[in-house]
Amino acid sequence: MTAYPAFAAGQSLTAGALSLAALIGQTVFRATRGAGQTITSGTEDVANAIQWDTVDLDLLGGWTPASQTRWTVPFAGWWRLDGSVSFVGVTSPATPGTLRDALWYCNGATIAAGRARSFSGTIGTSPMTVEARSIPYLLNAGDYVQLIPLQNASISVNTGTGTYAPHMTVTYAGPPA
Repeated sequence: MTAYPAFAAGQSLTAGALSLAALIGQTVFRATRGAGQTITSGTEDVANAIQWDTVDLDLLGGWTPASQTRWTVPFAGWWRLDGSVSFVGVTSPATPGTLRDALWYCNGATIAAGRARSFSGTIGTSPMTVEARSIPYLLNAGDYVQLIPLQNASISVNTGTGTYAPHMTVTYAGPPA
């Protein structure tokens, strides 16, 4: 059962409407960051947006290497965003910071409720993965979303690789109304 009606009362069933209905619940974008990316210490910043270097799925053509931090919405609708960022362990300085976070941005600004839970407290020297909130979000054609990491180790920290690689997926959840 879908969370959104596929068709409005009285709507004509066209090939386009049927195609969109079939798309509900489908993952349309999946990307990972295979190589470590340096994340500067401080406040959240689009300059630190994850640069996707491996795109496994881009069903609707929303990603381009020219803007590798962005997935651009091809048409208005509800979209579910899922993602995580990993950070390598910090062994120097002796105090590796107290914050690791990941959150969603839309068109260069934070998304309301787009932050899951920052990890705040004693950070160990082991790699750590933090999730951005899995959130359905109403987006318009041309909007773009980015996954933004945040850390405060007072030095730059790389993202993890391999099984710790950051990832992002976008799923079409339904029409805007």
